[in-house]
Amino acid sequence: MKAGGLGSRLLVAAWGIPLLLGLTWLGGWWFWGLVTAIALLAQWEYYRLQPAIGAQPLMWLGMFGGAVITLGWMVGGWMIPWLLALIASLLLLAGMAQHQPHRDVLATLGGVCYPPLLAGSFLVVRAWMPGEGDMGSGRMLAFAIWGAIWVGDTAAYAGGRLFGKHPLAPMVSPHKTQEGFWAGLIGATGFGLLWWGLRLIPLDLALATGLAAGIFGQLGDLAESAIKREAGVKDSGKMLPGHGGILDRFDSLFITAPVVASYLLVRGFWYQ
Repeated sequence: MKAGGLGSRLLVAAWGIPLLLGLTWLGGWWFWGLVTAIALLAQWEYYRLQPAIGAQPLMWLGMFGGAVITLGWMVGGWMIPWLLALIASLLLLAGMAQHQPHRDVLATLGGVCYPPLLAGSFLVVRAWMPGEGDMGSGRMLAFAIWGAIWVGDTAAYAGGRLFGKHPLAPMVSPHKTQEGFWAGLIGATGFGLLWWGLRLIPLDLALATGLAAGIFGQLGDLAESAIKREAGVKDSGKMLPGHGGILDRFDSLFITAPVVASYLLVRGFWYQ
């Protein structure tokens, strides 16, 4: 990595991490604004990659749908299936009215689901309320997700650099290795267990968060790499100097958050 690239990465981290953690701490509409901004900027980058893949999404209509989805997560997750069905219907009608190919409508709907639909589930995590006998809070659980992703990402990079010999998915991301994957999994799970050891979240949520970030977070990174490879680009954008685009930086979150949110749903049924 070039010195300038490292300097840019550190500069972005210096203001970006406090901003993310501060808005996560505040919660409520502040956190909704953070999640929505991340989701819509990543959605914009996703749409800008589509022409290279052969699709012309209905960008502004899709962006509006993405904002509606994140708002739906904020005011009541039960609304999401109905909102998604409504948005899909409107996109289909708009595509027919503009005589656009079916693939363009599907690309637009794909942008609504990835990232807004997935990222919006982070609002469910932040809103978690501990039950009787539980320790922690939605705030601490959200912090656990951030930490597990960041520690896992760093561990995967270090493990790959130091011990990497066997490619993980050479057709998608030639530089990722199996050794790096396992290092990332250990790092993310270790952070989750640390959060439990500090009595900030229950053990099962610590394990769920660590495993979600360590396994599904890395798979999310590979999925985004596959999209970029198909589009023939190195980065999804240039919004974050030294990091690439918003989609590059938050691809793991878009898979980790819904996995943890899904576990919270199942966990709720268990505790009833």
